[in-house]
Amino acid sequence: MVDSTVLLVVRIFAAVGALALICSPSILMRQIHKQKHVGVASVLPLVMLAINSHVWMTYGYLDENVFPVFSCFAVGDLASVVYIAVYWRYTTERRYVARVVIAAVSVIVILSIYAVLGGIGYTGQTRAQVAKTIGYIGDATAICLYAAPMEKLFQVLKHKSAVFINAHMVMASLTSNVMWLTYGSLTANWIIIAPNILFITLNSSTLALCFVYNPKTHPLHESFLADNEAPIEVSVELSPKENKVPNIPSPQYQAIQSPLEPLRLQLRS
Repeated sequence: MVDSTVLLVVRIFAAVGALALICSPSILMRQIHKQKHVGVASVLPLVMLAINSHVWMTYGYLDENVFPVFSCFAVGDLASVVYIAVYWRYTTERRYVARVVIAAVSVIVILSIYAVLGGIGYTGQTRAQVAKTIGYIGDATAICLYAAPMEKLFQVLKHKSAVFINAHMVMASLTSNVMWLTYGSLTANWIIIAPNILFITLNSSTLALCFVYNPKTHPLHESFLADNEAPIEVSVELSPKENKVPNIPSPQYQAIQSPLEPLRLQLRS
C-alpha cells in the first residue's frame, strides 16, 4: 500500500507536469500574436490537445478522480479553446482550420453524449465500465496528440533543421510523461501507465533531434523555399532606429532565410 503522503506528492507533481504541457503552447501563441502570422506552426497539435483534454476531463469525472485528472484537464479544455482562437485569428488557411475544428468538435460531442448516457445507465454499463471505456479512448487521443507533431519530424530530417519543432512543448511533454508514469505506477492504473511509456520514448527521440539540428546552428536552407510550391513571403524587421531611413538600403543588413530574430520567415501556403 502506497503511503498517502507520497501519493499526494506524486499527484501534485503529475498535476504540475500536466499543466506545464497544457501551458506550453502559450509561448508559441505569444510569438504568433507578436508576428501576426502562424508561420510553420500546425493547428493539429492544438486541436488534439482540445480533444485529449476533454476526454481525460470526462474520464476524471466518471472515475471520480477530481485531482489531478479532472481539474488539470478542465484547465486544458479551456486553454485549448484560447489557443485555437489565436491560431484562427492569424492563419491564412481558415477553410482548412475550420474543417479540422469542426471534426474535433464532432468527436467531442459524440464522446460527451456517450459519457452522459453511459453514466446514467442507458448503455447497460456501470459508471466504472464507462470510465474505463473513456480511458481507453483517452489513450487513443493521447497517442494522436503526441503523433500530431510527428509530421514535422520528416521535415526536420529532410531539411536538417529543428526549426519545425516546438522544443518548449516537447520538454513540457516529457516532464509530464515522467510524472504521470510515476502516478500510474503507484496507483496500478495501466490506462495511465501504457501510453506514457510510449510517450517518453517518442519525446526523448524528438528532443534529441532538437539538440542535433538546433535551429541556431542549423537554419533552414534555400532548398526549403525551392521545394515549396506555395507562395512564400520573406520580410525583414529592423529596429525603429533603422526604420528612420526606409528608402536607403544599408550594407549592414541582408535578408537571409533564418528563423532567428531580428529576421522573421513568414510562410504562406
